[in-house]
Amino acid sequence: MRKAKLIALAGGGVLLSVTVGAAFASAGQSEQASSGEQVTVRAASAAGFEIEIDPELDARFGPRPVNAVQAAGIVTDSRPGARVVKVELDEEGGRAVWEVEARDGGGDLEALVDAFTGRIVGQDSERSDAEDEDEDD
Repeated sequence: MRKAKLIALAGGGVLLSVTVGAAFASAGQSEQASSGEQVTVRAASAAGFEIEIDPELDARFGPRPVNAVQAAGIVTDSRPGARVVKVELDEEGGRAVWEVEARDGGGDLEALVDAFTGRIVGQDSERSDAEDEDEDD
C-alpha cells in the first residue's frame, strides 16, 4: 500500500513538472535581466508570428483596444497575400503603435498600426531583389 502511494506521488510530480514546463514553453520566452535592466517579453503566438512587448511601454500605455493579433489582421486585410512574421509594441509620436512586419510576393512590408484606433499610421515596403532584377530587363 505504501509503495503504491509513493509511485502515485512520484508519477503526479512528474506529470506536474511536464505540465508546468509545457505551459511555460507554449507561452513563449522571456529574457531575464539582472541589476534592473529592461526586460523584453517575446512570445511565439498561436497565430503563427512572433509578438514582442516591452513591459515598460506596456505599463505606460495601459490597456489598448487593439491587440497584436488584431493589428496583424488589419495589415493583412489592407495587403491581401501578406504573411505577418512579427508584431512589436512601439511608440510613435507619443502614441502606442503596433509595428507589424510582414512578407508578401513583392517583398517585405512594415506597417504601424495605432493601438487605440486601429488605423494604419505608417507604412514602408521593400521589394525583393528578384522583382528589382525583372524591372532592369
